[in-house]
Amino acid sequence: MAHVIIRGENGRRHEVDFGDDAITVEFHASEEHVELVIEALDEDRPREKRRFALVNIPRYLLSKAMADLARRDRAGGDAL
Repeated sequence: MAHVIIRGENGRRHEVDFGDDAITVEFHASEEHVELVIEALDEDRPREKRRFALVNIPRYLLSKAMADLARRDRAGGDAL
């Protein structure tokens, strides 16, 4: 079950729950940023009303997180 939860600057929680619905995942990267786009395939909704989540993060942070995860996996620790 795919879902995304964020808490904005104002402290409000925002959630996108995809449930068991089919989703697409797109990954775009530049030298500085990585963008992840997750979208539900809501065939009964117009494209502009479909559920989606967009994450844009600095590339070095993603690289660091992946390296940390690989080290934990290699050491036999829990990945999540």
